[in-house]
Amino acid sequence: MVILESVQTSFEFSGGALCLDFVNTLGDRPIGRSEKLQAPEDLERWAREAGVLTGSAPPLSPRFLARAVELRERLFRIFAGISASTPAPAEDLEALNRELASALGHLQLESAAPGEFAWTFREHDGPERLLWPIVRSAAELLTSSEAAEIKVCASETCSWLFVDRSRTHRRRWCDMKSCGNRAKARRHYRRIREHAR
Repeated sequence: MVILESVQTSFEFSGGALCLDFVNTLGDRPIGRSEKLQAPEDLERWAREAGVLTGSAPPLSPRFLARAVELRERLFRIFAGISASTPAPAEDLEALNRELASALGHLQLESAAPGEFAWTFREHDGPERLLWPIVRSAAELLTSSEAAEIKVCASETCSWLFVDRSRTHRRRWCDMKSCGNRAKARRHYRRIREHAR
C-alpha cells in the first residue's frame, strides 16, 4: 500500500450543494489523480473551509478518513446516476440511509430570533459529526426539484458534480474558470492547427 503525503491544497466549492462539494474532493474519476483527502488533516481542513467544523476538531483517524471517503464515493455513484438517468445502487442508498439515521438523531431546532427557528446538530465530540451536514445536504438535494439538474462536468479530465442553476439549464462545466476555459483553449488551438494545414 502506497501512503501519500498530505499536500496543502485549497478546496473548491462550485458544486452548488455541500454534499457535491464533498464529492468533488476527488477529481478525474476513475483514475483518481486529483485526490484531495489524502490524510485526516485534509478532511479537517475541508470541513473548516466548508463551514462544517468550527472550534476544536474531533480526533480524526485514518480509519475514519476511509469511512468518509467510502461515503463520498457512494454519494458520487448516487448523484452521477441521476445525471445519467440510472437508478441508485441499492447498497449505496442503504449506506446513505444508515449515515442519515445517525445524523438525524442529533438534529434539533434552535431559536434563531423571536419567531424564527433553525435546524442545528447537537454538540458531539465524535468525528462522525463532520459527516452529518453532508448526509443531510445529500438527502435534501435528492428529495428536491433540483435533483433533476445534477450534472457531471463535461471535461474528459474531470468528474465533478454540480447543480445546474443556469437560466437555460445548459451548463456543461463544473466551473467555467477551470474546465470551461481549458475546453475553450483546446478548441481554439485545434482550429489554429486545422487552419495551418
